[in-house]
Amino acid sequence: MPRIFLDGDGRRARLGIVVPSVNTVMEPWAQRTVPDGVSVFAARMFIPPAMTPEAFVEMDRNEGKAAIRQLSSTLPDVIAYGCTASSIVQGLDYDSHLRAEIAETFKVPSTTAAHAILTAADALGARKVSIVSPYTKEVDAAEHTYFETAGLEVLGGACLGISDGFRLAEPSPDSLFALGRRGFDPRSDALIMTCLNTRSHTVIARLEDALGKPVISSTQATLWHALRLAGIDDRIAGFGRLMEAH
Repeated sequence: MPRIFLDGDGRRARLGIVVPSVNTVMEPWAQRTVPDGVSVFAARMFIPPAMTPEAFVEMDRNEGKAAIRQLSSTLPDVIAYGCTASSIVQGLDYDSHLRAEIAETFKVPSTTAAHAILTAADALGARKVSIVSPYTKEVDAAEHTYFETAGLEVLGGACLGISDGFRLAEPSPDSLFALGRRGFDPRSDALIMTCLNTRSHTVIARLEDALGKPVISSTQATLWHALRLAGIDDRIAGFGRLMEAH
């Protein structure tokens, strides 16, 4: 279907983001942050509060394709699959297949949160990283394996052990700042903060000042990559070196 240009909202680009149903962070933040003329549209995949690897697989199987299909009806310029943990627990091959399936089916560029983080690490020249998350130890361990398999060297890390998906949004900026400091190994080229339902973007600039290294978060990297894939190259201040300089 040909691209439809509209006056006002969405005249420059329309971003489609699929998120788990418990996510209360990504959609409002992205809508506030995108440049003028860019719109953000979200679709939701139902997931129960208990965040287990099995729950993510079930969400993808029963909800993912329907949510993406619904989102495609807005004729977005890019579709981002906004669940870091889903890719983490299912692996690199799953993530690659998902992106290819979205792009081929709906004829638009696609990304995932995990892929956006890896793309951001490449843009920043980061090969040695520390990774912190709000997740349980089980999901956090799978996360380290995922990024190591993708070619990153994980030197440090920490997690908060939250198992309720809705409560992933609860940690305060001070708590997230302390988490970043606790999990960071100074030999790292960058700090990665995962989960799109955690307000990690609120402490990126503060952590970069404290650590002297770039910080990549799931929220920030996913929005950054979606914008770039949609042809929007505006530099956005306040959320770290990635969005300001790349």
